[in-house]
Amino acid sequence: MLKLGFKEDVDSILRTIKKQCAREVQICLFSATVPHWVREVSNYYMHKNARIVDLAKDLKNKTAHTV
Repeated sequence: MLKLGFKEDVDSILRTIKKQCAREVQICLFSATVPHWVREVSNYYMHKNARIVDLAKDLKNKTAHTV
């Protein structure tokens, strides 16, 4: 998905929202996996005290090794 421009699309949408809103808005990101680019985008657009909730924290196999 990264090669298809997904990161750029998410970044473009969030950048547009940030420009268009006169006041601060709540941004929630949901992802089945949290690759490096998701953390980069969330660190840039979200509050520094953003909370990450890991719903599969106790599972041994969170994702397939080939993802």
